Amino acid sequence: MDSPKLRKSMSFAVFRDANSLRVFWGQLLSQSCDKLMTVGLIWVLSSDFNVKWVPLFIALGALPHFLFASKSGFWISKWGELKTIIWTDLGRGLLFLLAALISPVLAEKEKLLLLLMLLTFISNLAGALFNPAILSLPVLMMRAGDLRDKLTALIDSCFSWGNVLGPLVSALVYAQVGLPGLFLINGLSYLFSAYLAVGIKIRPLMSQSADGAIQDDASLESMIVNASISPPRTVFELLRKQTVISGMLFTFLLMNLFLAPLMIFMPWYAKNVYGDGIAGLAKLEFFLGIGTVMGSILLSLIRLPGSIWLKVAFSLCLMSVSYLSFTFSHTVWQGAVAVLFLGFFLAIANVTTLTFFQSAPEAQDVPAVMGLVNLISVASLPLSMGVLAAFIEKLSVPALAAASAGIVIVLAFYIPFIPGIRRV
Repeated sequence: MDSPKLRKSMSFAVFRDANSLRVFWGQLLSQSCDKLMTVGLIWVLSSDFNVKWVPLFIALGALPHFLFASKSGFWISKWGELKTIIWTDLGRGLLFLLAALISPVLAEKEKLLLLLMLLTFISNLAGALFNPAILSLPVLMMRAGDLRDKLTALIDSCFSWGNVLGPLVSALVYAQVGLPGLFLINGLSYLFSAYLAVGIKIRPLMSQSADGAIQDDASLESMIVNASISPPRTVFELLRKQTVISGMLFTFLLMNLFLAPLMIFMPWYAKNVYGDGIAGLAKLEFFLGIGTVMGSILLSLIRLPGSIWLKVAFSLCLMSVSYLSFTFSHTVWQGAVAVLFLGFFLAIANVTTLTFFQSAPEAQDVPAVMGLVNLISVASLPLSMGVLAAFIEKLSVPALAAASAGIVIVLAFYIPFIPGIRRV
């Protein structure tokens, strides 16, 4: 039954906002091309060199995020979120264009290997600043409320689309253009993203009128004045003084740690349970990616009822049920349906958690919190893989998978007991 309340809750207003569309199209293209290039680089390292270089490649990509975790928020607040986004995208664009020119003339394989390693390290120096900045940007573009949540979901969907589209077309594109072509495509995508970001107007904050239109609400200058009265706090001050933020960061950390082994469980199930090999793994990864896209796009259209902490807990619980269903699956299609729902509820949990980290701290402290969120997202996979490697040959894989899902369920019931969470 149609109603004004339903029409208001399901709105395309964020898709009609020129600012939001600039962020969306820039990030959709750059994230997809970056994932395409990453898959291509891993393929080159595995086929032309040795698979032993892949872990080092991943570690070098993660290292800048560790190095900048405690300082990235301060630097972003000092330079400005939008300027950080523009200059890091511009820098990465020029870097990959330079690599496209250099790589064809490197006759020695050792020099090409050095180029790949330097490239991933330097580009991730920029990424360690860009990621917290892009997650903090909605605070400057929209006031707290419906439209900010939808913009955050729209940005999150770009990462999800990148994870689907990049691997899907990487083999075809690499076969056509080679490694220099991948560098060229990625460089141009970053430059295009920087170009779109230059046109983003953050001077007026936004609000939504009754008919869904986006209107000026307040001047950004007033927020800057208020921010200057209370300078950005350090990461350690935030964690010590705001237990609600540290509690949610702890939850986010454990959620990522016990979800990351899914990247090992999926190939194991495809090979040993489904007997479908790499084709089965491709199905699982595709459906997981589609699920995350669906969840993010849904939240860019509607606002779910209830408080933030309740939505995080509920989505975590449903995600865990889907996770547990995957561990008991016996066919590839059962597993695909399970990870589809897992990805869907994971996207809802991620977006809702991000909106919490945008609204719980003071505006000037959001980049510092997002720096920790970025660190957790990057560090969880290698850390979880290292711990899992110590047990995977000694314990039953299905039992490990079920235990991981069970711990995430426990986390959902822990959230209501975080001090101060019910006041957010």
